[in-house]
Amino acid sequence: MKPSVSILDKSFRYVPSVATSVADTWRRFGWRPTTPRQREAEPRTRIDEEPKRRVASQADGSARSQHD
Repeated sequence: MKPSVSILDKSFRYVPSVATSVADTWRRFGWRPTTPRQREAEPRTRIDEEPKRRVASQADGSARSQHD
């Protein structure tokens, strides 16, 4: 993403990190934090479970799961 004002532009004003809010910046771009209920509803992968690996098919180059 291209910055709206170059740091070389005379109108550029530095804003120290302590004067900014990361959450507000993310919200400006459409991100919304999840609620505790949404986080509880999300299935979580257990550390001891092996993740599905994607393997490229030799015939057409598409990927498929090893567990399919």
